[in-house]
Amino acid sequence: MTVKNIVIPLEIEYLQEAAKERGISRTRLVRVVMKKVIRDELIPKILDDDHLSYAEPPRQTYRRFRDSR
Repeated sequence: MTVKNIVIPLEIEYLQEAAKERGISRTRLVRVVMKKVIRDELIPKILDDDHLSYAEPPRQTYRRFRDSR
């Protein structure tokens, strides 16, 4: 399955500089990095599953408009 069009906040200055050094666009740089993360199965190494304190808190859901069945 392919996931497309995910919007996440990224450090634009850092990405712009890294892409400029390599002569590619920011979008292409992010694609290359994500392909490497997936290919090399780096997610467990990067995230350290036991320590996710920097992860975003879950979004608050409002029950006001929820059906009460």
